[in-house]
Formats: sequence, structure tokens, C-alpha cells
Amino acid sequence: MPPFPIDRYLLPETPVEVPDGFTEVRQSLTAGLPHRVELGAGVHAVLILPTGLARQWLDTDPLAVVSSSADDLAPRPVPPATPRAPALVGRVPLRLVVRQGTRILGSVPLATGLRRVCPDAGLSTDAGPSRAVEVLVLAWLLHAGTVRGSGDYGSSVTLAWRPADRAVDQFGPPPINEFVWRRRPPAQRVESELGPGRLRYRYLLDKKMRRVLR
Repeated sequence: MPPFPIDRYLLPETPVEVPDGFTEVRQSLTAGLPHRVELGAGVHAVLILPTGLARQWLDTDPLAVVSSSADDLAPRPVPPATPRAPALVGRVPLRLVVRQGTRILGSVPLATGLRRVCPDAGLSTDAGPSRAVEVLVLAWLLHAGTVRGSGDYGSSVTLAWRPADRAVDQFGPPPINEFVWRRRPPAQRVESELGPGRLRYRYLLDKKMRRVLR
């Protein structure tokens, strides 16, 4: 059975393995942030942490863990029976800005196992040709001392990348025609919509095959 279409958006249950064709890069963050990671052929990624709370980092223990990829693989606690009051998001917005020279090709949030092509198909090419790369986030560990400045606090980041000059290595069956899908009995079809662009997923239960309709 083909994988469910949103599988690529879910977090992995086991440590991420480097696929064939990718080059793994692991670097220690001894120079603080932002940190530059060379991806070859004039393309590089810059690890940044947008924050306006300078005093918070000055008052924090330099060895305190700010963010870690281990959190993505840890089991989630059972939600409470009674809902809690809304709270601010506790995860810091670490991300990679992928650039070719001074041109920004894309932005990749740090999430374990996330694969993203930069630039994506929707990026304008008015500025001229650009070298596309696919970035895979493997692991990271960031301590408060690294956010404050240079020093060896045990922080590191591990990525994998490859030139995005080949077709995808994972794909599913072709989409269902909308009119064919609507002619099926309601008990044999499932439909859902995801995201602000309302990407639609349609699933035929009788054939046990999933199709995506944009």
C-alpha cells in the first residue's frame, strides 16, 4: 500500500538515516550564532535564531539547553483531561537560511527529518539561474552560551544535502479525477483539507488506494 500523502510532514519515530546521494555535514557551533554551513558550489546555509530578548540569554546558564533534536523523537505526554489555558509556544524558532552568494534560496525550520528543496518550484527566477539543493535536517543541540556568543559549549548541528538536479525518490499514484471521485458512494470515499492553501486529499476506501487532488 502506498504511503499516506501527509507522511512526509510527520516526525520520524526513529533517528533519521542519510539517504543515498546525500552528503552529511556535522559542525560544532563554537563561533556562536549566526553560523554558516557550506553546502558546496557556492551555496551555503546560515543557522539563525531570531530573538529580541538579549537580557534573557545573559541571565541564563551557558550550558542550559535551548533546543535539541532529541525533543522531536521523545514520546509525547498524555494530554490532560481538562484543557489548560493557552500559553506561548516554548520552542525557539531555529531555522536555516539557504543562500547562493547573497541571494536567499529558501528558509528551512529545524525539525528532525525535514527535507526541503531550495529554491522551491514557486520561487521566481527573475534574478537569474540559481543552483537548487535539497536539505535534510538530521540533528542539532544548542546551548544558551552559543546564543550569547562564541565559545565551546557543546552545541552542534548535523545536516545532509544534495544537488536538487534529479526527480524525487518518493512518489505516489496519480491523482483521482474529481468527477470520478464524486461518483463513488459516500461510504467509500474520504476527503480532508490541509493548510491555508486548502490542499485536498481524497481517499477511495474500496480500492484501498490513496490519491491526492490539488
